[in-house]
Order: sequence, then structure tokens, then C-alpha cells
Amino acid sequence: MNKGNSKKIIIICIVCALLGGVLIGGVGVMIYNDLTRSESKKNEQTADSSQDTDGSTEADQLKDGEVYDFEKAGFMKLGEYKGLEAEVQPEQDDIYSGMLAAAEEVKLKDDDGIVKDGELVNIDFTASLNGKDLEEAAGEDTYVRIGKGEYIDDFEKGIIGIKKGKKKTVDCTFPADYDDKELAGKTVQFTIKVNDRFSDKTAQELSQGKYKTIDDYYEYEKQLQLKDNQDNKGDLVWDSLKEETEIKSVSETMLSRTTEDVTNMYKNFAELSGTTVEELLESFGMGEDGISEIARDTVADQMIAKTIAVREGITLDDTYYMQTLRELLGYEEGDDEKTLEELEKEYKENQGSRPKDDVLVERVREYVGEQSKEM
Repeated sequence: MNKGNSKKIIIICIVCALLGGVLIGGVGVMIYNDLTRSESKKNEQTADSSQDTDGSTEADQLKDGEVYDFEKAGFMKLGEYKGLEAEVQPEQDDIYSGMLAAAEEVKLKDDDGIVKDGELVNIDFTASLNGKDLEEAAGEDTYVRIGKGEYIDDFEKGIIGIKKGKKKTVDCTFPADYDDKELAGKTVQFTIKVNDRFSDKTAQELSQGKYKTIDDYYEYEKQLQLKDNQDNKGDLVWDSLKEETEIKSVSETMLSRTTEDVTNMYKNFAELSGTTVEELLESFGMGEDGISEIARDTVADQMIAKTIAVREGITLDDTYYMQTLRELLGYEEGDDEKTLEELEKEYKENQGSRPKDDVLVERVREYVGEQSKEM
């Protein structure tokens, strides 16, 4: 167990390329001049005056990629989007996760797979005291650098000698002055399974000899993630902006359309995965209301992005729009070229009916990141 306070467990959600950001809010931006409202039209936007005789609002009638001030129209109160704090320094568990993910790409020669002192491992473990399970002392997907002293000595030493994919039960005696009084001085039985391991040999194989030790590779991975965080500050601060934004109401047309898009995307992905939508939602930790929650979250992203785009005059050319669509669809440099029309058609068939809106969210997210402060 972790010394002192319980160790923070980082749960890393892997979103497949097919889902490509639409589940969390869409990506990118393209704003055409002919879609931008005139200044006089913007000034006329109010929550009451934007309603047509058929009961629909201006928000219901927005074209794909069209910008609109949802705050001025009374739909929301936008949070402060400039000067947000971006925590760009990667956390230890994220670095460990990156290292072990890279380790899966290599097969070590003459390696017995057995954990040795000083190595990095990912483990699952259960605990029991006097035959009774201790759920509060169990853990999954936990990173341990053996010998670093983040866990009690018996626990770290007990991991040594376990082969990857295997498990072992070890007795661990907690120090008499351990923070948790119920465990202080007690001997607990831990059953530990090693999921992955990273050794000096792994570092050398991955780097073709450039990095000799785990510590060397740790610093390399840390710098990679730091650079990635700096390049994607918008992703780091977007949730903070959303927390400070009050959504008062949403366009039912936008919500209905987005719900349909999300439903179709999950159906497509479930079919490719050989599973059901319900099982897929469960794998992402969501219940039966998961799709509606994602749809509302996506609409909130679009409302925020469109509003900021109006105020900041954010526009981009077709080159960015086309490149972003290629990235969302999984194309890489060197793949066959596609026309813009072909990319939009493919996107609408597989990811969503509003590619310009999705691209708009990402571009504004980037802008918000550019205005943030690195911490």
C-alpha cells in the first residue's frame, strides 16, 4: 500500500480513432464568410427575438459551421476563456503508462519475464486480513517502481520474482506508525498480479541503445508528454471553461441531431467491435443514459465554440479544414489523396452529420489553449 495518503489511481480512457473526439465534443474549425452573420444581425440576437413564428429559434436553423452568440441569445453564460491555467507538466502515472505502452511494441530476447528489483511494473492486487477481504486496500492498473519507496517494503519486495501475467500471494506487515490505524502493525495478505513490466533492457531496446536505464527513458518520455501537453493546451483547459460556463437551455434541434449522430457512431463502432451498444457503453463506464449525456456535452461544446468564434472572429481556410478531416478519419501522411467532397462524405457516413461544427470546436479549443497560462 501507498505510504501515507492513498495513492492516486489514474484511469486512462482510450478513445478509438473511429470515435475521434466526437464523443467528447467534436474537433476542428471551418467558418465560411457566407455563413457569418452580419454585425447588425448579431446585435439583434436576444433570447426572445430569435424565435420564429413556427416556434423555432435562430439556433435551430444554424447551418453546419455557422457561428452564433449563444450567450447574447440567452442560452448560456459563458465562462472566462482567456488566461486559464494549463497544467502542462505530465504526472508520474501518465509517464509510466506511456513507457509501458511503448514496451508492448518490443519483444526482448533472452528475457525470462520475471520482475526484478528496480523495475517498473503495472499490477492488480487484492488484500485480506485474517481471511476477510479488504476492498479499500485493493487496487487495479497500479504503477509501482520497485525500490522507490512509495509502498511499504514488504509489498514492493513481494512483487520481485513474479512473472508477467502471473500472480503471487505475499504477507506484508505494515509499520506500527502507518497512517491507517486499522492496518498499522498488522500483517495483510496481498495477492498480486503483474500485468506489464519495464526494465533497463526494455529502455535499451526501445531506444536502440540511446537510453541505458529506466530513469533515462523516464526523462525521455516525460519530455515527450510535456511537448504534447504544450501543443494541446486547449484540451487541458477546456473542461475548466465548461465548468465555469452555465448552460441555461439548448436548441432541441441541435440536441436531437447530435443524439442521432452519437447513436449512429456507437452503432457503427459496436458493429465493428462485434459487440452491442449497451456493452460498448458499459466498457466506457456509462449507463443507459450515456448517449444522451454525450449528446448534451457535445452540444455544450458547440455552443461555447460558436460563441467564442463570433467574438474573436475566428476563421480558417479550406486547407486546415481538409487536413483536420483527414486526421479525424485516420489518414496519415502518404495515404491516398481525397477531395474535400470525398472527405466530407466519408465523415458524414462514419462520424457525424456536421463536420464543420466538429472542426469548429477543435479550432476554438486550440484558440483557448493559445490564450492560457502554462503552469
